Amino acid sequence: MKHRKNLVLSVLAVALLLTVFSTGRASASTGCFNDTNGHWAETFICWMKESGITSGIGGGNYNPEGKVTRAEMAVFMKAQAEIPPSTGDIVVSAGFGNWHPFNSTDPLGYTYFSSQTQVSRSSAGSSFLSVNPDLTTVLYGRSLKLKAVEFCYDTFASTTLNYVEINTYSHTTGSIGRNLRFSDPTTRTGNECRLYTLATPVVLTKNDGANFFIQVNWSAAGTTFAIGRTSFIFEPTTIPAAAPLGPEGDGAGSEVILPPSTQNTAP
Repeated sequence: MKHRKNLVLSVLAVALLLTVFSTGRASASTGCFNDTNGHWAETFICWMKESGITSGIGGGNYNPEGKVTRAEMAVFMKAQAEIPPSTGDIVVSAGFGNWHPFNSTDPLGYTYFSSQTQVSRSSAGSSFLSVNPDLTTVLYGRSLKLKAVEFCYDTFASTTLNYVEINTYSHTTGSIGRNLRFSDPTTRTGNECRLYTLATPVVLTKNDGANFFIQVNWSAAGTTFAIGRTSFIFEPTTIPAAAPLGPEGDGAGSEVILPPSTQNTAP
């Protein structure tokens, strides 16, 4: 009886060992390293391999409990710094000094401060203003999507914000036109930081840029409209950015200057 019991236990032990061995081989065949299967940091280690930060110690192993030298740390940090962002917004704020009149003959005066741009008009009327910041359209060799623009302003007395427009443009052989992406003809007063979001984010290439138009009305001469922070908001993509299409410096093609796409006309 005792012999029979020992035989059963032996058979069970062999079966258990075969199961463990089989499971280990199956896991190893799908893991990123032979010695990280089931490790508490396996997900993070595999991310490092997939992102090109580490290739292990050779022989398909990683040595998850091994120590890292200062030299190895330097290699890891450099590789990690070269990984393009895949989540989260990328925000580029336009400088206050980048604001200009759409038409240089408009009777506008600009006073630049460290926290805002104040714009006055020597006569009553309306004018378009535009900002063309140095945009990050491509990051780490991948295109970005333009999602929105956040605009901060203060109308003070006798001024109103009448119109807002977001455009993109593509220059390959010259300065030709632009694409309207968003417009808001609502008249606004007071002070606010307002987010203008595109219905469909626009994928930009190395040939592209964007601008932001506003139309302001001055009901009295000499009054002030204040411009605060203007932020262009992007979303990272996995789309490789193609090389610029046109030869640099090629000015072929007639230049077309289009006014903002609104029912109102610029003075």
